[in-house]
Amino acid sequence: MKKIVGVLCLFLTVFLWADRGQTAEKLEVQALRQKAKLTVQPIEEGKVLVSVLDKDGDAILGLKKEDFSIKQGIKTAKIISVEDVQEQRNVGLNIVLVVDNSYSMEQRKAVEPLLSAMNSFLTLVRPIDNVHIVTFVDPGSREPRVSTKTFKASEVQALGQFLRSSFFPATTDGTYLYDSMQKGMEIIRQMPADSQKFMLVFSDGEDINSKVKSEEVALAAKGVNNFSAYAVDYMDKPGLDTFLTSFAQGNGGMIRKAKSASDFLPILKKFSTTIFHRYVVTYRFLNPPTGTLVSAPSTVNIEEVTMVDSSPLLNHIYFDTGKSNIPERYVALANPEAVQSFSEEKLKDTMEKYRHVLNVIGKRLVVNPEARITLVGCNSNKGEEKGKVSLSKSRAEAVFAYLQSVWSIDPSRMEIKARNLPEVPSTSRVPEGVVENQRVEILADHPAILDTIKSVYLLEQTDTKEIRIVPSLQAEIGIERWQLTLRGGDTVLATKEGTGNPPQEFVFALEALGVRTISTLGQLSADLEVKDKEGNVFSTVSSPIAINFMRREERIAQKTGNKVLEKYGLILFDFDRTELKDRNQVIVNRVLSRVAELKDVTVDIAGHTDSIGREKYNLDLSERRAKAVYDTTLQTGIAAGAQINHVGNGPYGPPYDNSLPEGRSLNRTVIITLQYME
Repeated sequence: MKKIVGVLCLFLTVFLWADRGQTAEKLEVQALRQKAKLTVQPIEEGKVLVSVLDKDGDAILGLKKEDFSIKQGIKTAKIISVEDVQEQRNVGLNIVLVVDNSYSMEQRKAVEPLLSAMNSFLTLVRPIDNVHIVTFVDPGSREPRVSTKTFKASEVQALGQFLRSSFFPATTDGTYLYDSMQKGMEIIRQMPADSQKFMLVFSDGEDINSKVKSEEVALAAKGVNNFSAYAVDYMDKPGLDTFLTSFAQGNGGMIRKAKSASDFLPILKKFSTTIFHRYVVTYRFLNPPTGTLVSAPSTVNIEEVTMVDSSPLLNHIYFDTGKSNIPERYVALANPEAVQSFSEEKLKDTMEKYRHVLNVIGKRLVVNPEARITLVGCNSNKGEEKGKVSLSKSRAEAVFAYLQSVWSIDPSRMEIKARNLPEVPSTSRVPEGVVENQRVEILADHPAILDTIKSVYLLEQTDTKEIRIVPSLQAEIGIERWQLTLRGGDTVLATKEGTGNPPQEFVFALEALGVRTISTLGQLSADLEVKDKEGNVFSTVSSPIAINFMRREERIAQKTGNKVLEKYGLILFDFDRTELKDRNQVIVNRVLSRVAELKDVTVDIAGHTDSIGREKYNLDLSERRAKAVYDTTLQTGIAAGAQINHVGNGPYGPPYDNSLPEGRSLNRTVIITLQYME
């Protein structure tokens, strides 16, 4: 037998076509044993018969589920059960015994030892097994030359009786080994191709009488699937018979030399262990992932409302560290035509207005020619900016130059001052505060220059701020990657992807998606595609989220009234301050006068802070800011009939981007919202 080289954990693989007649990946059966040799027979879908032999050709006994692995490409099967074939009642074996019953056996007094050993072998046969016995027969003068006789039985007693009758009352004169083996191969070739087939040959002497040649026997065995041959060489000559050795080893079996009749029993026991001790391995390939995708809420209501947006004018221009050029995020008009057409009333939200702050101030200076401004350049007085008043001056000069060159403001109306830290600086203990001190403050002697920026526009208002997509997946093997796509009809609104298990939920802010865009889509849905580590792909789609959009014109046509929101995000506080300064008190009085003009108005006062500092402290600070406005409202008595609410949100739900210095400054605010129907 060819020597098998042992390694620490040798995987010997047998490949079978998993789907005959089609191009398919092969089934790979592995036994996790050293120096193991496998022979595999597919029984039915999800079941294989496996022989596992050690380096000496002996069956390895006692294997369990954990000793086997079955794969198909990158797919891994789950081993359901592993049973010894003797325990199986639905898997039969096909065995052909070719027994030499020639006269020399009688001469060598080997008949009874052979019958005893054969009976021991046959005790392992079960009713489900298919056993044929082929013995020699001398040709008679009146019949064609027939040198074999076959017998098939599933009862051990009948098989034993037939074997004995082959020797008694008389043995054969000739040795017809090749004729008998050829007959055995004819029987085997008639057996199902998928069945496991064995031939066990016992020979007492060399064949000198057969008509069939050894080459014909070898040819008959060629190409037979799931066939193994075993041989007992009892010939009275040294060494193993060349043909029997080639036949046995060439067909996945083994040959043993019996030097005396006492060797019959141990040799046949060894063969029986190999033949009968096989494993029926039941398996199934792991299922691809399954699951659902749940979306909430089921409906998003969007209504078009009139927004009266009175935004604060933040009179700070922030600069990059060590730089004196105006950052690109500020909108710079390029030519006189753009200046002529600029209108602050066309600007919408607060951040858009802030990006145009230099143009708003420029336009107001044009409209109010008597007004004068002071540009105070500042620096952080930290690191590379420490003590650099010249840098502060350069920053003020940059603002000066823009207003002069673009808006044609007379230089005599603008005064430049420079200092290190601002008069009321942000904290220098954190990087965010340091950056906020790198600014130019614009001061004016005319109230119109730094007044709030008011605009009126239509706004889409939703009854929910976010939608949530919750996946529920079941996977027998780990997830390799996933991709979630949020759609509005055929429009892809957002895509998220990653490796490993997807998040427990996906949250999408409607504002980030674009409420105006969503209002035109009719419905939203999400689809999730996952791929597990074996390449199985699963996708699922959420139930649709209905989008109900009520236009302003529709409300008016239905005489349900037009909803109006007036937002006054105009109370700006210095860093860590709650006092209402003169400028802000004037604006509060303006809001209260507006409330007095309205009926059935709801007033919501919301205090906010930036993200710098401890959360608990910021919550308290925002509450104190909101209460300062609330107390002022109550003291006037003007809003006595209104429904007034106030709350401190601290750093949570910031109205503006805390990553920018202007966003943090604008978040130090109280936003007053009036809501009513007109």
